[in-house]
Order: sequence, then C-alpha cells, then structure tokens
Amino acid sequence: MPSPTDDRYGREIASIQREIGELQASRRIVTSPEGLERLELEIRQLTDRLAAALLGQQVQASLDSDEIAKAERELIKNHPKRLKSEGKKRSHHTHEVRK
Repeated sequence: MPSPTDDRYGREIASIQREIGELQASRRIVTSPEGLERLELEIRQLTDRLAAALLGQQVQASLDSDEIAKAERELIKNHPKRLKSEGKKRSHHTHEVRK
C-alpha cells in the first residue's frame, strides 16, 4: 500500500512532467539571447525539480524498505545499551537537491 509520502511524490512528479510536456508542446520561438537564457533557465528549473522529486521518492522508498528495517533491528539488538524508540518522525519540510 502506498504511503502518503509516495502519493505526494507521485503527484509532484506528475505535475512537473505535465509542465515539461506543456513547455515542449509550446514550441516557443526564441529571437534574442535573453529569450534563450530565460528558456534555458526555465528548462533547467523544471528538470532540477523533477530530479529532486525522483531522488526524494527513491530515498524514501529505501528508508521504508525491509532491508533498512532489518538493519535497524540488528543495530538495536547489538547495541550495548538499551535504546528507547521515539517512533517515526514526520518532516514538514520539503528538501530540494541543489547543485
């Protein structure tokens, strides 16, 4: 069952893909160096947002994986002192990958 985070990333990715499709379909005519720079910037911003969302989706899937849960259990089991679980924490911040 997809988590709310999966749904959020899925909606964000679909939205960005729609924006890219609209940009591609627009077939803008560029007549100046400034216009070319604006178009290049717009394309770069869209693809950077898409890359960040895809990366976030993959990292979240990794964090939610059985392999991570197993490694977490092993770490707790082998820790010399007793650990107290504070449960999962939800981040309210959106993180972007920046160059």
